[in-house]
Amino acid sequence: MANEVIQWTLEEFERGLDAGPTADDVSVTVDGRRLDSKSAVLDWWAEVAADVEAEEAARQTLPGD
Repeated sequence: MANEVIQWTLEEFERGLDAGPTADDVSVTVDGRRLDSKSAVLDWWAEVAADVEAEEAARQTLPGD
């Protein structure tokens, strides 16, 4: 997925602040997964926790620590 810069005018930005959320507004991860349910969020947090544990374990095996 290519990152593209989207530029908004101040008027467009302020209009968005007044609009509020829509029925399909959900968080989307960097890899494009929609966190649109409790189970999706819990699965994502489990992956984050596993990544953190793996990084901590790798850090403990580094020489000189």
